Amino acid sequence: MTAVFFVLKKIDLVDAIMNSLAEAGIRGGTVIDSAGMAGSIAKMNSNVAMVQLLRGILSGEDDSHKSKTIFVIVRDDRIETVKKAITAVTGELSKPNAGIMFGIPISFVDGIEDAD
Repeated sequence: MTAVFFVLKKIDLVDAIMNSLAEAGIRGGTVIDSAGMAGSIAKMNSNVAMVQLLRGILSGEDDSHKSKTIFVIVRDDRIETVKKAITAVTGELSKPNAGIMFGIPISFVDGIEDAD
């Protein structure tokens, strides 16, 4: 089993990605709010000159600071299906701000019917 994570900057694509995963037979995905490093730096309370500069550039609560992280737990033979379902919506991830996808092996899973 593998947990496949996808960090998405273009949050307006979340529904389309979840639909693409469902159409590919992937069930049980989870979406959580996330923020990148630049968004975190913008909120720091520090007197460091660089942080002050970045805070000024990046301040505010606009969508440019927000991201979504989607993750699914799948059998290893379904990893390529997940990757294809996501890139069918986002396009190639080598493009700027397309997103970051990675997988982490899981030693056990409880609570998923298809976990064996």
